[in-house]
Amino acid sequence: LVTYELGAGGSMASVSFQSAAMGSVFARFPRALLVHRATGPAGRALYVFLVAEPAPTLQGGMTRVVHLAVPRDESAGSLARMYGAFRAFNPAWAETRLLLVGPGLPQQPALAQAFPTAEVQLSIFHLCKRLQQQIQQLALEGRTERLILAALSDTMCAATESSRRKTHALLRDLMMPDLPQLHIHWLLDDEIWAAHRERSWGQSSDYFRDLELVTQGLSQVFSAGLSLESCITSLAQHYQNPQSLLHPSSPVAKLEAMENLEGDSEEEINRRTEECIKQSLSDICTDPAAQLCLSEFAVVQKSVQLIGTGEDALSIQVLEDAHRVDLKGLSSCTCHFNQVFQLPCRHILAVLNSDRKTLQPEMLSRQWQKGCDACQAGQDSADGLLEVLKSSWNESLDKSLVASFLTAEISRLLTHCSGEEFEHRYRTLRELADSWIGPYVKVKL
Repeated sequence: LVTYELGAGGSMASVSFQSAAMGSVFARFPRALLVHRATGPAGRALYVFLVAEPAPTLQGGMTRVVHLAVPRDESAGSLARMYGAFRAFNPAWAETRLLLVGPGLPQQPALAQAFPTAEVQLSIFHLCKRLQQQIQQLALEGRTERLILAALSDTMCAATESSRRKTHALLRDLMMPDLPQLHIHWLLDDEIWAAHRERSWGQSSDYFRDLELVTQGLSQVFSAGLSLESCITSLAQHYQNPQSLLHPSSPVAKLEAMENLEGDSEEEINRRTEECIKQSLSDICTDPAAQLCLSEFAVVQKSVQLIGTGEDALSIQVLEDAHRVDLKGLSSCTCHFNQVFQLPCRHILAVLNSDRKTLQPEMLSRQWQKGCDACQAGQDSADGLLEVLKSSWNESLDKSLVASFLTAEISRLLTHCSGEEFEHRYRTLRELADSWIGPYVKVKL
C-alpha cells in the first residue's frame, strides 16, 4: 500500500508505505505502537512505526516495523495527513491503547487527535539513548563511564524502583555546574516506566536490541540523500533484507554510490566506505564476533591489497605492515589484535610454528584461560584454610575463612551457568552489594 503527494515539479513530495507483511503484524499486535523519527538531508524526516508490545513470535528487529512515512513537511496539517494514511491502511488502529514517542516529537497534538483512545507516553528507548549521549559528552574517565553506562543498561532491562533510584542517585552525583546537565528526572517517573515493567529481563534486552538495529539501519538508508522515490524503494528493500544495504553489489549500495560519491575525493570515499563496513559489522554480528572482525579489518586498513580477477573467483593477497613480537614469553605483539584482545595473534602463532613450539598458559591473559576463575577461587580457599591451621584461632581469621569459601562458591555459581542465568545471578548480587555496602560506583564485584 502506497499513498503519496506530488510537488510543484511533479516529483514526489511525501509518501506513506506499508507492505502486506507489515499490515499483518500490526493487525496481530495493535495495542502498543512506537513512533520513531529520523532526520535526513534538506530537513526531511522519516517516521517509522513499530510494534512496541512484547511479541515473542516476531523474529528479528525489522519484523517490528509496520509502517514507513516521509511527510511533505512537519506542519500539523502534513503530519495529520500522514497519521490519516496509517489509519486508512490499518483498520486495527482503533485498538491501539499506547503510543510511545521520543522527546521533542513535533506536533504531538496531531498524533493524539489521530489516536483519540490511546495514551501518548515517552519512550524508554529514546530517553535512554539521549541520556547515554549526554553521559558520553561528559568526557569521563573510561572505567567510570563504562560503570555508569552499565548501570543504565541494567536499569533499562530490570526497571525496579530500587534500581531506578540508585541509577538516579549515581547520575545526580555527576551533575556539576561546569558540566552539561543530565536529564535524569524521568528515572523517577513511574508513569513512564509503567508499560515497560511487564517485560522480563530477556524480553527487555531483545526489545532494545531490536530497536537499536532497526533505527540505525533505516536511518542510515534515509540519510543517504536519495530522491524520495529512490529512498522509499531503498527502505522497502532494507526492510525485506537488512543486509542488502551492506552488500556492495546491492541496488541500494550502487544507487547511493552514484548519487552520493560523485565528486568526492578518493580519501573521502574510502573513509565513508570504511565507516559503512564498521557499522554493518556492529549491526549484524554479535559483540564478540564484531570485535574480532573489526580487528581483522584494522589489519586491512593498514595494509596493501593485491586483488586479481579470475573467471569464477578473486585472488586476494594482503601485504601487512611489519609487527614486532616480544621474544620474552611470546605474549606480546604490536599488532591491533594482540593489543586489544590480549590473545595470541597470527604473528605470535607464526613464531610458535617456526620454532616448533606450542602455546603456553602464560602467553595469554588470565580471563581467556579455561577454568581460571574456579582454580583461583579454590586456591584462595586453600590459602585461607592453611592460614587458619597455622595460627591460633581468632574472630578475624574465622571471618576470613568464611569469606574465602563464600567467594569460591559465588565464583562457581557465576562461571558455570548460561548467559541468561548469569545475568539474573549477577543482578541479584548487585542488589545485595548496593544495599549492604554502598553506592554502585564504590562497590566492585
